[in-house]
Amino acid sequence: MIFSVSVDLDGLGCYAAIHGLPPLEDRWLRVVPETALGRFLELFEALRLPATFFVIGSEAQYYRSLPGPPHEIASHSFAHDYAMSRWPAPEIARDLERCEQALGSKPRGFRAPGYTISPALLDAVRERGYLYDSSLLPSPVYYAAKAAAIGWYALRRRKSVSILGAPGQLFASRRPHLRRGLRELPIATTPLLRAPVIGTTVLALPRLARLAGDFVNLELHAIDLLDASDVPPELAAAQPGLRMPVSGKLRRLRSVLSSLPGEARTLEVAAREMLP
Repeated sequence: MIFSVSVDLDGLGCYAAIHGLPPLEDRWLRVVPETALGRFLELFEALRLPATFFVIGSEAQYYRSLPGPPHEIASHSFAHDYAMSRWPAPEIARDLERCEQALGSKPRGFRAPGYTISPALLDAVRERGYLYDSSLLPSPVYYAAKAAAIGWYALRRRKSVSILGAPGQLFASRRPHLRRGLRELPIATTPLLRAPVIGTTVLALPRLARLAGDFVNLELHAIDLLDASDVPPELAAAQPGLRMPVSGKLRRLRSVLSSLPGEARTLEVAAREMLP
């Protein structure tokens, strides 16, 4: 048995845009590269755990250096536009290429902004020679919560950049599989209810990770190791997960990661082993 842990290194500006807040000052855009990433690397080093980091190309300029082996660097697009899945194929390909150039190497994996995929997006990822995609979050529970949040902001006349993808993907296979000729490693969900097994949920319910099945693809976000003291007050008020102190988050994540069955693999290695 194996499991994989990945971290989406979304900067604080992404969250401000989701909550309909004004753009953040430049100093706040360095919090994830300089603070959150360091905390994750220390945690993974203590657990001797190789992880996959999904990096936004337009934010690569804020990193002094990106993690090296045993970790993997993968693409989270260049612009991190939530509507990327709706773009024409040539525009998608240009974004992927720009991210590769910003990262300084050709990543083998991709994750779409907001878990929103489309045939055109997956085809572009495959055609550029990526080994795998890990964008699929087959969770009606998450989809409903996201729809409610978007509707709530609309009622308050605050425009969120987040969008809803095609509902058909909510009932896709939970297991690694081939999708449009590309290896797909879905983000972990529980059987039956398909509750998402991601940083937000396991920090609230640590035992949830044990229910995900025989392959756990646990997705975390950089903000999972930040708290209200690390971010601007308006973002702290809008993002509930920031209320838990970092010390408590570290304890819970360490416990969750230590209890996962099997051996840790980066997503690239897991894709090769599970879908040869």
